[in-house]
Amino acid sequence: MAGARSSTTREPAHAVAWHDDAPNPTQFTTPAGTPLPAQVDWLVVGGGYAGLSAARRAAERGARVLLVDKGALRDGASSRNGGMVHVGFGASLAAIEKRFGSDGTRAWLDLSRAAVARVAHLASEHPTGLRATTGIDAGWSGTGHVELARSARGAAEFPAEAALRASAGLPVRLLDAAATAALTKSTSFAGALAVAEGGGVQPARLQAAMASAAQQAGVDLRERVAVQRVTRTKHGFTVTTSAGEIRAEHIFAGVNGYADAAFPALRRRAIPVGSFMIATAPLDPATLATVAGVGEMRFDTRNFLSYWRPTPDGRIAFGGRTSFWPDSLSRIARQLRTRMVEIHPELADVAVTHAWGGRLAFAFDRLPRIARLNGVTHVAGCAGSGVALMTYLAEAAMDWEFGGPMPRAAELPWSPVPLPYEGFPWFLPLAGVGFAIEDALTER
Repeated sequence: MAGARSSTTREPAHAVAWHDDAPNPTQFTTPAGTPLPAQVDWLVVGGGYAGLSAARRAAERGARVLLVDKGALRDGASSRNGGMVHVGFGASLAAIEKRFGSDGTRAWLDLSRAAVARVAHLASEHPTGLRATTGIDAGWSGTGHVELARSARGAAEFPAEAALRASAGLPVRLLDAAATAALTKSTSFAGALAVAEGGGVQPARLQAAMASAAQQAGVDLRERVAVQRVTRTKHGFTVTTSAGEIRAEHIFAGVNGYADAAFPALRRRAIPVGSFMIATAPLDPATLATVAGVGEMRFDTRNFLSYWRPTPDGRIAFGGRTSFWPDSLSRIARQLRTRMVEIHPELADVAVTHAWGGRLAFAFDRLPRIARLNGVTHVAGCAGSGVALMTYLAEAAMDWEFGGPMPRAAELPWSPVPLPYEGFPWFLPLAGVGFAIEDALTER
């Protein structure tokens, strides 16, 4: 494609590539300056997948729902992530089995598969899916995912992991180095696990579709309304915001890695981590087919992982974690480009046009949580699997609030971080040194 191989040394725009190819959800919000309602049944804080899913669910049950976000709806991670909808958690299935046994492992895997199936339905052409009800195509791919090991030592863990997944009913293929090279057209990997379930979405389109659906359900969506203080009362909460005071019977906070002082209990538990992405210029069809295969979502098994995929408009979106030390987006973008070219040298002359970042969150055990903290309901800690899990668990949490069964993710205890910690993860750079050493040893 003309232009794809020009200006490869130019600084990429510090902008989200997904936003260029998606409706702006601001169009579904109440105009700025409109007075807030004095009282609501549910105040939902955060306009990402979790907040929009919970708000819509409550409104469909007849509740008066106000959703506020301290920025624009598309400022958070929901329109900035890789759009990967994959079965699994931040924790390995082996770690889950060690903790919960075989029955518990199957239950957790069933939860993840249900979450993936829910997003697949929402993004499908089904009459009750978001495409039919909002007119926004979220770009569902259904191509599955591939987990890649950088070394024979890393690949040695795959047979046991594959057996665990297969025993729990998940269709999985174990690939040796030759099969992995044939699939990826890269010699960077020693083995892989390929899972047929799941796929990808255009994440900003999915968020816009969710915002449209929430508005249609009767949710009052507000941007640039910051929650400053939450006070519990006899009949619920009094909430002080930058736009005035609100009384709410219930609060759902879908703030995850963006938790601030308004939600101190969550901030002491959810550890925020930055993740960053770059996007190439649109590729010619032959190059795209070489580096993207059938479009499966791909990620490696490092602590400082890399992940990549084709976009609906013909780019490669490549992301990862480069360090836990503060760094400039320009430098991070250069590091990601280097990684990308190491894996696919044929992209060496392709321009990188966009670079951006966002925040996810995790608990120490890398399993997601539904938690009631100081009376507020939270969904958080999805550790990189949030497209599916934040969406599904928010709906499950709201069903629970309306009298349904307790979700599995609500059964887990969630203690505060056992260190002096108020939301700024000062200890992550130290942990990062250990993660880097572990990555290096695994790849020897």
